[in-house]
Amino acid sequence: MTRLQGIAASDGIATAKAYMLVQPDLSFSKSTITDSEKEINRLHKALQDSTDDLKIIRKIAAESLGEEEAQVFDAHMMILADPEFTGAIEGKIKDDKVNAEQALKEVADLFVATFEAMTDNAYMQERAADIKDVTKRVLSHLLGVTLPNPALIDEEVIVIAHDLTPSDTAQLNGKFVKAFVTDIGGRTSHSAIMARSLEIPAIVGTETITSAVEAGEELIVDGINGVVVLDPTAADVAEYDAKAKDFAAQKTEWEKLKNEKSVTKDGKALQLQLILAHLKI
Repeated sequence: MTRLQGIAASDGIATAKAYMLVQPDLSFSKSTITDSEKEINRLHKALQDSTDDLKIIRKIAAESLGEEEAQVFDAHMMILADPEFTGAIEGKIKDDKVNAEQALKEVADLFVATFEAMTDNAYMQERAADIKDVTKRVLSHLLGVTLPNPALIDEEVIVIAHDLTPSDTAQLNGKFVKAFVTDIGGRTSHSAIMARSLEIPAIVGTETITSAVEAGEELIVDGINGVVVLDPTAADVAEYDAKAKDFAAQKTEWEKLKNEKSVTKDGKALQLQLILAHLKI
């Protein structure tokens, strides 16, 4: 039995077999092109195909996660339509005479580096993941490679991945995906926020989960304390089953309080207001 520590991203406890969400090979070679217009047409088709994908994913996300969480895909589609982003890619194709894949990578890397350099703003740093997600989708269409479809999971599993993009997370079916664990990520990432909306346990930032786990291996995910138990003993399973029941009972008690009035000990009623500031990229 081994324990890995990560960042608790979504509360809850789950036990199931590991499902490895493996990303396809999106490698390519830089090449010199002679027909810039043809290459730009390839880019435009990939951008449109990616937009069509995102419309479907957004619909799934709105149904499973709610309209607010689905709005991240509006931002993704805005990136695909942003002339500053797409125009820079077209410019590289024309000026540098490089293939669309190379131009896309160079521009995306610049955008990602800009966001990641915002070390004083965790929210903006996380937007680098949006650029990576969008870029991966466009690149897959340029290369004719199919991305994994988490929506096809049809048995109870714990998803293991190096990272989960917002697109991946939006397609998770909470009926079958009992939790997920990743090598990288933080509590402010869209995937973590979506996990909390789905109310499934999630742990991110373990650094080594993909190399430490094999497909089909039984795991326990403690999303409360950020602990993953690999190859648990029967005693471990019994211990965490009891913790899961206690957590479920606590959630039920919290649910009862949701619509209760806020009253002080001496009987004075209070009105609480929550103001949400919506940040945009």
